[in-house]
Amino acid sequence: MLLIPVLMFVGVGFYSVSAESLVPSWIKNTALWYGEGSISEQEFLDSMQFLINNNIIFLDKVEKGKVLDPVITSDDVIVTKPRINQCSVLYQAYKNVGKIQFVAKYDHITFINTCVKLYQDPIWNYQGEDRVDKLNERFMELNQTLKEERAKLSYATSIKIISKTDIGQGKYDVKFNACAGDKRIDKAKILVKSEIEAVQVGTSKDIPENSCRTYVTQLHAKNPANIQASVLEEVFVE
Repeated sequence: MLLIPVLMFVGVGFYSVSAESLVPSWIKNTALWYGEGSISEQEFLDSMQFLINNNIIFLDKVEKGKVLDPVITSDDVIVTKPRINQCSVLYQAYKNVGKIQFVAKYDHITFINTCVKLYQDPIWNYQGEDRVDKLNERFMELNQTLKEERAKLSYATSIKIISKTDIGQGKYDVKFNACAGDKRIDKAKILVKSEIEAVQVGTSKDIPENSCRTYVTQLHAKNPANIQASVLEEVFVE
């Protein structure tokens, strides 16, 4: 694995980072590589740990170590608007994998949904000299809107079928989102059924509050319009 010898050299002091660019080039590419599926999750996490260990990334933390605003300090990135910088760093990964997978991968970043809103806003393509300030102003507006929307959400888990794909012999691939409300879901059981078959799907990971995870299952159906999904059981994180 490529990252292992690099990290070993760091440990014994053979690897150095110039003052002109605190972030090594291989680190800058990890978000892209991870988004493309070229490296494993552990390799991506190792690269982040390198930045933390070398005081290139600083993590502001509150109770129980919840990550707030990751800040990358380097001459070639924005340091005065750390959240805008983080959105910029992750933009390529968003383009590579799409909204649903992107949010699922980076849901530990508390403002990741605001980044997505910013990417989709016309202001993202603005290239004026005051671009950073404009982005930051819009970020604050979008973030406030999301907070207000979250305040209106119920505690109920919601299930939404995204697609039903015919794979032959009366069988369908069913893709659906399981979404949490204001409470983080530790685990849930989802019932997907048609007029001739029912399948129970268990969530493999917890679902953070106000976010979704995507699942896929297969079942037989005479008419795909009759395929439905609902919550059988759920356990919330206290």
